[in-house]
Amino acid sequence: MKRLWQKKSPLTPAEPAAAKRSPTPEQDTPVPLKGGFRPLDLLLRGFGYLSQMSRRDLSSFCDLATCDEHGLITFSGDYVTLLRVKGLRQMASRAEIEEKARALRQAMGGQLDGPGHAMQFFYMAEPDASAFVNRNLSDRRRIAGALNAQFGDILSERERVLIPKMRHERTWLALWSRQGCLSKQELATTKAARAEASKLLPDLGDGQNPLMGSVELATIHTAFVNHIRHVFEHQGILMDELTPDDALRAIREEIYPEVHGSQWTPSTPNRRPPSIIPDEERPANAADALWAPLREQIFMDDAYKPDFSTVTLGTRDWRPVDLEVVSETPTPFVELSSRLASHRMPWRMNTTIQGTGPFFMGWKKEVATILRFGPNHAVYEAFMDLDRRRKAGETVISARTSFATCATTGERVQLARRASTLEQAIGGWGGASASRLSGDPLAGVMSSIPGIALASTAPATAAPLDETLLTMPCFRMAAPWTDGAALLRANDGTIVPFDPTGSGRVATLDLFVAPSRRGKSMLANSLLLATVLSTASLTDAGPRLPLIGKLDIGDAASGFIDMVRNGLRAEDAHQAQFIPFDFIDAHAYNIFDTEACCRQPLEHHRAFLTNFLSTVCMPLTGAPFEGMNQIIDATIAAAYEMCSDETYSTHIKKYRPTDNHLIDEALVRQSIETNDYTTWWDIADSFAACGDMRMARIATQHAVPVVEDLITATYQPQVKDNYGSNTPTSGGETGLEVFRRYIDAFIGKYHTLNRPSRLDLGDARIVALDISRVAPEGLGENARQSELMYLLGFQIIGRNFFLSPEEADKVPPHVRDIHRERFREFRESYKRLECDEFQRAAQAPFVLRLFEEAARRAAKLGVRLGLTSQTITDFGPYLTAHSTARFILGTANPTEADEAADLLGLSAAGRQIVHTALQGPRPDGSGAPLLLQIKVGEDWYEMFLLNTLGPVELWALSTRPEDVALRRRVYRALGSVEARRRLSRVFPKGSAADEIDRRTKAQMADTNSVDAQAALGGVVTGLADEICDAVGLGATLREAA
Repeated sequence: MKRLWQKKSPLTPAEPAAAKRSPTPEQDTPVPLKGGFRPLDLLLRGFGYLSQMSRRDLSSFCDLATCDEHGLITFSGDYVTLLRVKGLRQMASRAEIEEKARALRQAMGGQLDGPGHAMQFFYMAEPDASAFVNRNLSDRRRIAGALNAQFGDILSERERVLIPKMRHERTWLALWSRQGCLSKQELATTKAARAEASKLLPDLGDGQNPLMGSVELATIHTAFVNHIRHVFEHQGILMDELTPDDALRAIREEIYPEVHGSQWTPSTPNRRPPSIIPDEERPANAADALWAPLREQIFMDDAYKPDFSTVTLGTRDWRPVDLEVVSETPTPFVELSSRLASHRMPWRMNTTIQGTGPFFMGWKKEVATILRFGPNHAVYEAFMDLDRRRKAGETVISARTSFATCATTGERVQLARRASTLEQAIGGWGGASASRLSGDPLAGVMSSIPGIALASTAPATAAPLDETLLTMPCFRMAAPWTDGAALLRANDGTIVPFDPTGSGRVATLDLFVAPSRRGKSMLANSLLLATVLSTASLTDAGPRLPLIGKLDIGDAASGFIDMVRNGLRAEDAHQAQFIPFDFIDAHAYNIFDTEACCRQPLEHHRAFLTNFLSTVCMPLTGAPFEGMNQIIDATIAAAYEMCSDETYSTHIKKYRPTDNHLIDEALVRQSIETNDYTTWWDIADSFAACGDMRMARIATQHAVPVVEDLITATYQPQVKDNYGSNTPTSGGETGLEVFRRYIDAFIGKYHTLNRPSRLDLGDARIVALDISRVAPEGLGENARQSELMYLLGFQIIGRNFFLSPEEADKVPPHVRDIHRERFREFRESYKRLECDEFQRAAQAPFVLRLFEEAARRAAKLGVRLGLTSQTITDFGPYLTAHSTARFILGTANPTEADEAADLLGLSAAGRQIVHTALQGPRPDGSGAPLLLQIKVGEDWYEMFLLNTLGPVELWALSTRPEDVALRRRVYRALGSVEARRRLSRVFPKGSAADEIDRRTKAQMADTNSVDAQAALGGVVTGLADEICDAVGLGATLREAA
């Protein structure tokens, strides 16, 4: 390989400037002509000598000299600022993009009427996302390690699955303000001031001159940058301005993409100059005491020419492609990027837009006027069209567009194929035309880099500004985060990180909407797993699981809980619990349970008791009895008072041995003595004094009232005297009698809710409560029971979520410090509450009110809420209006699609996606599509995404009943990691539903059985045995081994 271009290197004393290296015969001595006179040979040699004489250094392609706080500065004094283009907050159709382009032209056209300002739109597509994905997964592994959890199979699979399907893209906008922005007087003043300041400086050599800038041009440039940002953001296009140091890092990473993500920091006047300089008695200049030239810092190595169309920079070979003829029909950039996305090749584009004067291309126009006959008439008409646009007030600019693609050094065939593919794709982009013949390949490649110079090998084209903006990469979909524990992707594979901790979100109320089997439960579970593996698990007290409570209908969350439990150490497994709640003794639960040793309920608990008992005492007609809420509040207070030992009472509950064996054993272990007069409060306080708060809490559960104590409380004077004569019914029944009647009925129907709690969640931090067995579907009594169970379930999983350290002042003094520390930990921990199948509770006023109240208080207490339902209208007006994220995975019909689009204010593009693109997980395994509308900061984002999971993770989180049954059988036999490995190998699509259905039908046909459930159980068991024994379908495991 022959070096063609190289960076300048200072001459050493051993090699003075006048010295010339002796040419080697092989390289520089002309070879005598043989075989007679050859004119063509002489001509080629002449061109060769001219090429050597005009050879440019690599660093000469960079015009950047230094920087100040206003931006980068070129050798001619121009200012440059680089902006990261995040993209559109809301998706846009082609018509909407065209409208935005026209609006941009109207708002910014005046800035480009003359030659003073320029813009460079840059786009880079990088299909190799391995560095980003591996870095992201490395963070997940570190957090898992800190939790002592094993999720290696899940994370390793993500690496295998995501990298081939994901790609990176970057979009930059470089804004230039040139000397032409200054008037003649300003320009003269600037030059004079710079010359005067330079008189006081020594010879700076090639060091950076901190006086290159000018106050006048810096002021104009700052106003230009602010105006452009405001104009674009007004059209929903988000941008971030980079500091000069960050801009230099971004430019360097575009020249050498292999160093992307490095911690390189440039040396500029924004930092202190070098503190170590060479010890020379008489240095020729002050360069060694200043900041090194930006050119030398940006370029890492020389450029080489393997052939006449290829340039080697760093570890990649590059080929340029220049746009020669712009699109006949201006076409949005997304069509070009989507066409090239399927080829999974790296490529980039850089378009330089400069303002022009009225005489731009004037001589070409005159020539076209003279020769306006035959084929040239179309050229003449084009110039006339530009004249008409100028007279109509439109802005005509000069545009040059350069492309480039690359391959690993030495992969010439692949590089040639990619360059050809890029050229052909450009040709299909609205009828544009491109060429791979740019003359100087290095100049062509450097033309595709933003921010280093305005020079370009592409021919200049006069074009209307709005049509040019239409083809720029600024109308891509924006993403609110640059990193996150969950990795989603756009339809073209672009990585879209999602931060489940909600950084930047003031409040978190997520709504998941889709009919069954569209992937909403899988998405919710995968985001919960991402939450566990995110910074939500890092607290001041050390790594610990976040607080997550999920109210489930069915076992949709069981896979997530199983995976977490099996991933944790045996001693930590109790921290994740899935509870199939039922009316059994083991699940007995007392709604009056307080915090350990607390004689009275705290604020949130008291509000729950009022809501719950109000629902119990409400007629099925829905109209509450007059005065019932006052009776309930008074009775609750009386019940706690009569069971408390703070005042004299005959209803204080005495400790009885054998009531609770755990307590009996702990009393012996702690050497706590009891007698016939010992109360449960005495037991609770004794355990608290010993520091055993778990036993204190269990003892408290025996000391507080139960539901039947409410009946006794109604006979207390403070209740009976105030409410005994109230008659809310026409039959003469008093309010207290109505209350007792409903409480009696409740006790008779729900006997396990009228006894001390046995459902012990202990120190569980992740709890999923399945209430499907106790929350029946239907109307009347069934609906009322479901309403009660939703209220009860919410209290069970979320009772700790709404506690605040200030409430510790209301607890007994001897446990105040302990509870204050607990409440502080709850307050500072990441907390998330979710409710599945919310449509079941949509018609229950108290449940709806409960979640609305939770949504009002959630942001203040740091609680994130997630609700799942089948239609957007199930959530009610308040929850829908105040939601901050809407995950739409499908609708049942076009009517519901229109309803969702209208209610959520979707764009025209978003409406079309809801109608046509959300059909559930794709058969090709690319993922489950969803439309995400999310508020981060003050901005709403709208994105069309795919949730892509591999077979191991699909099996871990599957919610299909038949898959869950199979998974549990194989889990029990083999353990979670090996079970997931085998299931994913035998059923790589993440489900065995089709095979189970086929076998079930065959078994029923063979046996003439009508018991499908029995047949299903036999099939699942048989299939599990095959997988465990590696026979039948499981024989593929032997082949893989």
